[in-house]
Amino acid sequence: VAALDIELGLGSTCAISPSKVNLDNFSALNISSLFNEADKLSNYVHRDLSSLTEHLSQTGQDFKTWFDFDLQLVQDRVLDAFAKVADRTSIQLANLANQAKQYQEYHTGEIVGMGTLTCQSCEHLLNFKKTSKIPPCPHCHKTIFTRAKQS
Repeated sequence: VAALDIELGLGSTCAISPSKVNLDNFSALNISSLFNEADKLSNYVHRDLSSLTEHLSQTGQDFKTWFDFDLQLVQDRVLDAFAKVADRTSIQLANLANQAKQYQEYHTGEIVGMGTLTCQSCEHLLNFKKTSKIPPCPHCHKTIFTRAKQS
């Protein structure tokens, strides 16, 4: 993946290299959407700087007056971009949590190692002293179990 160059205006750029970005804690994050958001932000800043140049040359207005107003707009856009990424990440993490929950279920007929399973219907405990095939619950005859919580 190539580095992302963000043009900051006035001839300066900032390079962001994916190989130098630590994303260990953001494995659910869609990297391409993050770079798309950064690209949008770069375009917004470039547009605003062009607007500033035109505005100041046409009106002769004070830079500080324009900058105070525009800075708030840029801050709002940055916060909005981060909120969108955070929303997508939250959805992806919720999906991963649901998938993990499904993988924690054990079903009759599956092979299980040593330990204790709890019937999801009646909470009856099944103890396994060796690798075995899971039978239906001897108490209610249901077929879905979870690992018993260690206390």
